[in-house]
Amino acid sequence: MVDSESRKLIIRRDRRNRSRVLLYGILFSLLLFSLNLVKPTLSDFLHYRFYDLLLSANRGKPSSVPVIVDIDEKSLKQYGQWPWPRYRIATLLDKLRNLGALSIGLDMLFAEEDRASIHSIRKELSRDFGVELDFREVPQNLRDNDQSLAKALSRGSIVLGYQFLFDEGSDSENCLLHPIHVNKLGHDKAERDSPLFIHARGVSCNLKMFSHAAAGSGFFNVSPETDGILRSVPLIMEHKGKLYPSLALETLMKALCVNDVLLKTGRNGVDSLYLNQTAIPLTSTGGLLIRFRGKGKTFDYVSAADILSDRIRDGKIQGKIVFVGTSASGLKELRSTPFDPVFPGVEVHATVVDNILKKDFISRPQWAAGLESLGVVVLGLISAFILAWIGAGWSSLLLGVVGVGVWQASAWTFQNEGVFISPVLPLIVLVCNFSILTFFRFWQEEQRVKERTRELAMVQEATIESMSSLTETRDPVTGEHIRRTRNYIRLLAEYLKNQPRFSPFLDDETIDLLWKSAPLHDIGKVGVSDRILLKPGRLTEQEFEEMKQHTIYGRDTILAAERKLGNNSFLRVAREIAYTHHERWDGSGYPEGLKGEQIPVPGRLMALVDSYDALTSNRVYKSRIPHEKAVEIIIEEKGSHFDPEVVDAFLEVRENFRQVAVKYADA
Repeated sequence: MVDSESRKLIIRRDRRNRSRVLLYGILFSLLLFSLNLVKPTLSDFLHYRFYDLLLSANRGKPSSVPVIVDIDEKSLKQYGQWPWPRYRIATLLDKLRNLGALSIGLDMLFAEEDRASIHSIRKELSRDFGVELDFREVPQNLRDNDQSLAKALSRGSIVLGYQFLFDEGSDSENCLLHPIHVNKLGHDKAERDSPLFIHARGVSCNLKMFSHAAAGSGFFNVSPETDGILRSVPLIMEHKGKLYPSLALETLMKALCVNDVLLKTGRNGVDSLYLNQTAIPLTSTGGLLIRFRGKGKTFDYVSAADILSDRIRDGKIQGKIVFVGTSASGLKELRSTPFDPVFPGVEVHATVVDNILKKDFISRPQWAAGLESLGVVVLGLISAFILAWIGAGWSSLLLGVVGVGVWQASAWTFQNEGVFISPVLPLIVLVCNFSILTFFRFWQEEQRVKERTRELAMVQEATIESMSSLTETRDPVTGEHIRRTRNYIRLLAEYLKNQPRFSPFLDDETIDLLWKSAPLHDIGKVGVSDRILLKPGRLTEQEFEEMKQHTIYGRDTILAAERKLGNNSFLRVAREIAYTHHERWDGSGYPEGLKGEQIPVPGRLMALVDSYDALTSNRVYKSRIPHEKAVEIIIEEKGSHFDPEVVDAFLEVRENFRQVAVKYADA
């Protein structure tokens, strides 16, 4: 009946603890879910790292269509420092057109007149020095480099680059830009609620004569993430109520002879951009996640010097989309990408064109964030349930399998579908739930162990009391004797634990064991006959020999229990006390006649304690003597009966001994 009730109590307690673990796991999962809704950028760093890891494993092969004409160190060495006279840029563009380029995008800005033009030089000399030069020998068509460049721009599918500005008060009144014609399909509500694209306040643009002459223009703005790494670029921006394409998009449209695009919007913003039959997935701000192919110089680079000097082989430019930029030291614009901290800016445009031509996109659907948040809740519940109802080993294995499964699912979706769904938040809740709930379960087990330890200590004390009571039934004076001796031995041990010779043995745990074990020092008296144990007079020699057997009886009794319970320090200390507390320092004691350090420390302490109590208490064969007299006798026995250091300790605490003797005096 008792076992059944105990079993039911344990079952109820286990269920209560499991319910708590489950509840805490659910609460923590909901907390992380709410935190992600309120502050979604907290885990951005981990999202970015995982995205970069997936990207590095799924680079793909670059297209051969984009080509970069590089104004490199070789070009500057052969044709002089930058900026070049614009007639040279015009010559470069004409040669590229003649070599069969489908379209040409210029990753550079012509915001001011060319100061290298003869027309400009003449004006500056007149203004600064009052010198009038007519340059009659120079043909009219060579006097104005800007006119030469404008004519070159008008002869082909050439796209100018410009930069949008976002500061208050930016001037854009004198700029001529080429907006993109966008057909919209989808929800108007999204546009009414918030702007679909990044809004620019101003623009740093080209001279109007160039913009009039060029086939088109596009911005070359890029915006890195909060960690400084470029992962996406805007394809469309809004300025003064009109939409404008990026340099890469406009250059590609000119190559494909496409004049408009279709924009598909959802309830929460832009969804995708259709270029002919190609659906380009966009981010919420109209950007494209770039699938970089690797480090810089992934695409074909051709030196501008080779183009100008006609050292380019046939077919190198034919049918290519060309971007003209510079990689010369001090001139090139560098970007940090997941693969390269010094990625050439002009190659970003080439990579965008590559991704669109190959239809090799990375998308981040509008529902991805919701799915990740749902994953937080679901994995939080799963992990909480597993940790609440399954053991530590299996729960670790199962949660590990779940975590790997989530990771692999995200990697598979990225690799095969080009969709990025981050497993970071679900994995965070999985790891945190495992850590926190495992800690909580460990804490619960620790509390349970402490409770069981307390119960075991109470059982030990009850056992000692019971065994001591058995001794009392044989010797009525033993009851208070037991209470006094356990207090005496604690007093001695507490003092001696600070002495070098005793400190290695007498720690707090051992002192507690001495206090618990002291009542068993005379347990062996239950084996001594009443005629001897209760004899009022002095014992005969034969009777004394039989009395001495109580140390052996005590040792054997405790040893029998010790063999059943195993190597238990509590019983070992009790056995040493019961067997050796009548040994003497000079070797004249019993039962073995041990001498000096051969006597265990518990036996040495109990020898003095037992003798003091025998001297200051009434016995059937003698009357008690005063405390002072007992102290004198113990001092006399120093080095013969007792360990000298134990006697010294006794003298330091003798007043405490007196108080214990009075408190627990025999009735």
